Amino acid sequence: MTLHTCVAHSRPDGARSGPSIEQLAFPRYFADHVDHLVRVIDEFRPDIIHSHEIQHGGALVQAARQRAGTPRSPWLVTNWGSDILWWGRDPLYVPTIVSVLRDCDYYGAECHRDVALARAFGLRGRVVGVWPVTGGVDLDHAMTLRADGATSDRRAIAIKGGVSWYGQGHTAFDALERCAELLEGWEICTYQLDPGLADRYREFADAHDVRYTVVSLFDARQSHHDELLAMHGRARVSLALNRSDALSTSFLEAMAMGSFPVQSSSACGNEITPPGRGALFVPATDVDSVVVALRRALTDDALVNGAAEINKRACAEHLDRRRTRARVIDAYERILVDAAVQAAA
Repeated sequence: MTLHTCVAHSRPDGARSGPSIEQLAFPRYFADHVDHLVRVIDEFRPDIIHSHEIQHGGALVQAARQRAGTPRSPWLVTNWGSDILWWGRDPLYVPTIVSVLRDCDYYGAECHRDVALARAFGLRGRVVGVWPVTGGVDLDHAMTLRADGATSDRRAIAIKGGVSWYGQGHTAFDALERCAELLEGWEICTYQLDPGLADRYREFADAHDVRYTVVSLFDARQSHHDELLAMHGRARVSLALNRSDALSTSFLEAMAMGSFPVQSSSACGNEITPPGRGALFVPATDVDSVVVALRRALTDDALVNGAAEINKRACAEHLDRRRTRARVIDAYERILVDAAVQAAA
């Protein structure tokens, strides 16, 4: 049995977080979760503990393992997109990153860039794999949600609208405004939209004869993910800008659905599709660069159609859910073999 830990946490507005958000800002909250995890580990005696994300899930497992008497199951850490690349720049977070990476037995990541970063931050454990942390995409199902015809025939654009420490939805909108004359009669689809941008998008749509669609981030229906995939499946271009990321999920979904990705270069999508052919990678905060890339993607039919073929092959190799599942199971099996060998020594 594998025990998975992943703690979701909402930060209070304006709160500054530290090495472990719960430890600094919510010590009782964190301690209660450690107590609970210790009891779960003691009751179920998992063969493997797999923590997802470092600042919360990783810190939680580390604290539980440090309790006297807690069974020492092998511990696998996989980091999320900005776990090391972004938070590793903040002195408040570095101690937790270093501590978790030095204590874990095994490590997995979404891209080889993060493997190198983990080693630079002191990783001692064995690297067991590189795979999408979301588990990949059901490619057969995704094909049923794609629009018929070539990507160049599509008249929609999908835009990630989040604004945060690293989300650059406002930069995406500014670039869109400068391409307005190319979009009359098109559909603009936004998702993860920051409320502060909603009025600007509506005004833009009204002024330029554009159909405007919002796909909610917080829709609890099971069909919601299909709506996101279908959005990319009718889009010619998918624009997503973050100051920090790994294999951006929206980038992978765009690839799977045949939409041409214009993606921030902070992500490591260049590991699975060739820059300039499978996608255009741009600095997340450079509006001029985004405009150049967006205008090219909106007007170059050969580029977007060629990318769809390139990315179809890349998805089959890197994103297929069945292949990802097999890789994860193989990693678990190798960990169990190691444990058996160590127990027999």
